[in-house]
Amino acid sequence: MYYEKHIFVCENLRTEENARISCGKFNSKKIKDLLKQKLKESGSTKKIRINQSGCLDRCELGPVQVSYPEGIWFSLKSESDIDLFLSEYILNDDLEKIKTLLIDN
Repeated sequence: MYYEKHIFVCENLRTEENARISCGKFNSKKIKDLLKQKLKESGSTKKIRINQSGCLDRCELGPVQVSYPEGIWFSLKSESDIDLFLSEYILNDDLEKIKTLLIDN
């Protein structure tokens, strides 16, 4: 596998009136940008890729992220969520400490 983890952050933004809520309305672009910045600043040498994605169809739980190869779903909503996600999941592979960020699969 080329990447140890590949994180997709939904940035879908629906603008139509009466449209279903979308992750873009939960500041998902800002979350993705901050996640990428903090990963870079961590100095980690792990092969981690963070990308934007289109709709992942779990909008009401947004903003949502999914990590492969595990297929684990998350909802990171704040900078403290991002810090916890990076320190425990990305850098230490510890899902136990981030249970509050997990979305049931």
